[in-house]
Amino acid sequence: MKAVRLLSFTIAATLAVALLVAASARPARAEEGIWQTDFKAALAKAKAEKKYVLADFTGSDWCGWCMKLHGEVFDKEPFKTAAPKQYVLVELDYPRKKELSEDLKKQNEELRLKYKIQGFPTVLLMDAEGQVIAHTGYREGGPEEYLKQLADFGKTYENVVALKAKLDAVKGLDRAKLLDQIVEGYHKLNNESDEVAAWSKEIIALDPDNKAGLKVKYEFPMQIAEAEKLAQSGDVAEAKELIDKALALKGVPAEMRQDGYMTKAQLCLTEHKFDEVVATLKTAKEIAPESPKAKHIDAYIKQFTKLAEAQEAIKKLEAELAKSEGLDRAKLLDKLVDAQQKLPMDAKGAEKIEKMTKEIIALDADNKAGLKKKYQFKATLADAVQLARSGKTDEASAAVDKALETPGISGEDTQRGLFLKAQICLSERNMAEGLKLLKKALEAAPKSDMAPVLEQLIAQFEKTKKPVKQGDE
Repeated sequence: MKAVRLLSFTIAATLAVALLVAASARPARAEEGIWQTDFKAALAKAKAEKKYVLADFTGSDWCGWCMKLHGEVFDKEPFKTAAPKQYVLVELDYPRKKELSEDLKKQNEELRLKYKIQGFPTVLLMDAEGQVIAHTGYREGGPEEYLKQLADFGKTYENVVALKAKLDAVKGLDRAKLLDQIVEGYHKLNNESDEVAAWSKEIIALDPDNKAGLKVKYEFPMQIAEAEKLAQSGDVAEAKELIDKALALKGVPAEMRQDGYMTKAQLCLTEHKFDEVVATLKTAKEIAPESPKAKHIDAYIKQFTKLAEAQEAIKKLEAELAKSEGLDRAKLLDKLVDAQQKLPMDAKGAEKIEKMTKEIIALDADNKAGLKKKYQFKATLADAVQLARSGKTDEASAAVDKALETPGISGEDTQRGLFLKAQICLSERNMAEGLKLLKKALEAAPKSDMAPVLEQLIAQFEKTKKPVKQGDE
């Protein structure tokens, strides 16, 4: 479920993905004689050779997962040997630095719009007419698993074509059941075409009394999908009401209802209502405690309980803050910053912390509470972050060094500084130095909240036999 994937996204995971992307960074390229860039020519070749088209929509010089897909699958010998025998390979690139011809840029942009590409990498399996058969993207397991997935897509598609050929001969519930099989096939192909939506509505109409259990099977997810669309347009409250309406339908299987509550939890998350996220997740767990998702839900409950507690602590501290002044206010602000840092960080949260940091330094101008020194480090580190984001990596690195020279900083502060410096090295593709700094960061505070993330990153880097050195392409 989409909700499950989104709910698992924490700050630490975001950082982990960013670093892993940097670790595997390598400009993707179309292999000579294997990948084509002319889409019309690829279709013509597929038609002449009676093959499928495999179209890779990629950001070759900036998209980390695209680079990983090439490095782990497309550039491997088993794929380069087997794939061209079965597919015509076409690369549709959207680089940020590499220059493409105007014709190629125009072609790729038209195809991005035509096929509604929303992210990279997107890999489409197509027929020789350019009709989409299946959607995929980055997938772990190497070239063998990827080729197996593509082969499975081919078998599923052939079965769907055979089922569609029978449609005109059946009516009523038999047609509904046949359409159900076809829709299931499209789901296996990750192909949510307009036809699927039309068939879903027809199935509901053909089973109005839910005699075959198909009305509820299709009506429930349709309402959930409509709720997600409402949420995307900003109508979160209305979206939650629609989910409640869907959950009230009779005859909805437990695991489908669980999915509905997971989607509702996702909507609560977009509102940063972490207490509601936890309550909704607990309901989801109770509905189907033995489902495959249940063990993951426990982890989400634990994760968001911590966030709910931090949010509640912030409310109490802010109430106290209104009555305080001087050093007492500075100490409360210090606690507020710690609580705020436990929540997912967005621009608003970062701005709030920056404002509190400046006030703390002003309130403890003589460092009587030790807060001026503590927050000067944080302020300098914040400056380093801004410099790094502006591409001024040398200045950013110097700012981190200055922050780390602050006397008496904690091991966790040292860890944050070294982690930022590691990110700067990785952004310059200096992997060896980046790995060294990650290890130093872990040593600075081996039992911190960030430590498990650092351990995972270090393990991933050390698996790389030939780390990329600064300046390599």
